[in-house]
Amino acid sequence: MPFACVPGCFYLHENDAINRIEAIAAGPKSPGHFVRGAGCFAWREKGIIVNVIPMAAGFGARIEDIDLTGLDAGARETLRVALLEHGLLVVPAQALDPQAQIAASEVFGALETFPPTPSQIPGYPQIFRVASRAADGHTEVGRYWHSDGSFRTVPTPISVWHLEVQPEQGGDTWFVDLQAAYRSLPEQIKAQVRDLQTMHRNGVLHPLVIPHPRTGVAGLYLNIGLTAGIVGMGREESAALIAAIDSHFSREGAVYRHQWQAGDFVVADNFRIAHRATPLSPSQRRILNRTTVRGDGAFWDGARVAGSRLAAG
Repeated sequence: MPFACVPGCFYLHENDAINRIEAIAAGPKSPGHFVRGAGCFAWREKGIIVNVIPMAAGFGARIEDIDLTGLDAGARETLRVALLEHGLLVVPAQALDPQAQIAASEVFGALETFPPTPSQIPGYPQIFRVASRAADGHTEVGRYWHSDGSFRTVPTPISVWHLEVQPEQGGDTWFVDLQAAYRSLPEQIKAQVRDLQTMHRNGVLHPLVIPHPRTGVAGLYLNIGLTAGIVGMGREESAALIAAIDSHFSREGAVYRHQWQAGDFVVADNFRIAHRATPLSPSQRRILNRTTVRGDGAFWDGARVAGSRLAAG
């Protein structure tokens, strides 16, 4: 169906989402329909338009003018494509009850479940509540650079947050691109970290530099708060390297600071993006409902994604 093209934007039709995913895997020289990072793109099918607008941070995209409760197959696929392309999605102004949040989160894969606690939502084990007050959810969570679920042998691939209660001020969440962080390291440091492994406090090992399981692009992968050390290094040397990477994540111009607004729905690819919470006084009430895709449940696994021909290398 023909329609006017907004300057700087690209529009996906029915078969273009698969081509877009394949172009991401093959790199900027592939014969895809789009030029990487050249502007927003959108999907139109049966009157639905999904506007995907890259953010100024150099990663991440805003998804404008969409209702997550009314997605068709094309819109769902466009969101998956956008997450692979940009690593972080910000979808504003979504009025979602717990069931609707779970359904929107399942666009990106099968969800983890959590044991019940007094502050969790009864009947919805997929939702992990993060809050400024203990009566509302888990507090003092993740105030250091990390990717959710990195303590698992098979890590959590995707995290999703929906803001239920907005504070008057404060409580921003910071995000950083792990692949850009690796690319921007001096070559000498790259050579040093390339073959190292981290050990979590529970003994789980992960490579310090990990290829994305779908695109194959290398990025740093380090949980600053839960990592006990670097395999093969002494305590002081390990601590110094972790501190240096921590500082590198926070380097000037690298961080997107998300200021939560009512109804925000945010999705992060944990192999591409790390995040950290910032302090928030209990005097400021905030509730974030978080869902996470389980390690074997990401949309890019098997036939869950229409672009399942995507190569990992």
